[in-house]
Amino acid sequence: MADTGFDLSGFSAALAAATAKAAARVVAVESGGHGISGVIWRDGLLVTAHEGLAGEEEFSVTLPSGEKRDATLIGRDPSTDVALLKLDTGAVGEWTAAPLPQPGSIALAVGRSEGSILAAFGVVSEAGPAWRSMRGGLIDARLVLGLRLSRRAEGGAVIAPDGTLIGLAVSGPRRQVLVIPASTIERAVATLSSKGYVARGYLGVSLHPLAGAGNSGAIVVGLEPEGPAAKAGLVVGDIITTWDGEAVDSVGAVSRRLGTDVVGQTAKLGLVRGGNAIDVTLTVGERPRA
Repeated sequence: MADTGFDLSGFSAALAAATAKAAARVVAVESGGHGISGVIWRDGLLVTAHEGLAGEEEFSVTLPSGEKRDATLIGRDPSTDVALLKLDTGAVGEWTAAPLPQPGSIALAVGRSEGSILAAFGVVSEAGPAWRSMRGGLIDARLVLGLRLSRRAEGGAVIAPDGTLIGLAVSGPRRQVLVIPASTIERAVATLSSKGYVARGYLGVSLHPLAGAGNSGAIVVGLEPEGPAAKAGLVVGDIITTWDGEAVDSVGAVSRRLGTDVVGQTAKLGLVRGGNAIDVTLTVGERPRA
């Protein structure tokens, strides 16, 4: 066989070493009778995938040493799929964040079960700009990995070959493996640490898709009396057609704009009322907590 000049054994050893180093910060989390992974973020704090957790507030965690400890929920941010737990971790340093990877670059997903390290190796198949989740969360980059992720590894770390942290591994639509970037996690951790929850935008309206060929928008079918929309003068029957000049073609187009970063901001809504086009400016409120 011809010598290609590529040291496969060295490459394999480097991947194994990077995996072992990352695994020192990755734990197993028992939730609702099944296990997922989590990442020790800093002293006393653990992050994991919100959607992988059951609706509990107390969890059993297996540390890299094999020791089991209890963890308690600090808060969840469904919009970015980040959950923050309090855990006696001992002293840990900061995990250096990786720069935004390029498509085709190597990434390692590292998780943990109760008995072993979990690892998956692949390439970054997509690295796009910031995007909003279906729940309105601002994700700093769209990162998709070309690998298969076991359910137990969800909530684990995604690292670059040099061991720096790209982000958190989560399951996306159509079995895609997505990465929540480290910068997005840091923002969620800061808010959850101080408030215990992440506020979402709120208009105080009930909307319904506008039916009919050639029509688009969202029609107001209900209003909260003291909500931002009612205070701004919206009425039942108004059709929302634009948001700050951008077309609104569905109810989802409104929902996706009500993320965590718009609370307290003003928005200019283009409406159709009684066949006439008008503009209304309102201040986005904070969604009431159940």
